[in-house]
Parts: sequence; structure tokens; C-alpha cells
Amino acid sequence: MTKQSLAVAGIVGTLLMAPIPAHAYLDPGTASMFLQLLLGGVAGLAVLLKLYRQRLLSFFGLGHQESDIVAKGDVPASEPESETEGQPH
Repeated sequence: MTKQSLAVAGIVGTLLMAPIPAHAYLDPGTASMFLQLLLGGVAGLAVLLKLYRQRLLSFFGLGHQESDIVAKGDVPASEPESETEGQPH
């Protein structure tokens, strides 16, 4: 940067940081409202991420592959069948 452009950037930065008189009043309830809004947004984002966690992990390649997941009710061939199968209860 040249000295001239550095001086212009300094002047603009100083003018942007100069206080501007505001004729407004923020009561203590306003800060509480903004805090609730922020915390509610964080909680909502956490719930959303929890709901879509598996999709996000598979999108980034960190989740289980579909072939690794055993479907509910599938029994591996190595397990013996129950002896009571086929008998009346």
C-alpha cells in the first residue's frame, strides 16, 4: 500500500469508529429478550443437528456405510436357531 492509500484508510477507519449520538433507550428487558433469542436459536440448531446427524455424517463421509448397518431383525447365519421354534407356546 502506498502512504496515501494508507492515510485514507486510517481516516475512514477513524470516522467509522467515531461515536454517533443516539437518542434511544434500551430497558433491561431488551437484553433479556435478545439473550433468550440467542439461546433459543442455539437450542434449535442443536436439535436440528441431532435430527439430521446421520445425514450430515454420511455427507462428510464419517458415518457408517449402508452395507455396515445390519437391518433390524436380521440374524447372522452363525447363530443357532432356537430349540423352541415351531413348538406351541
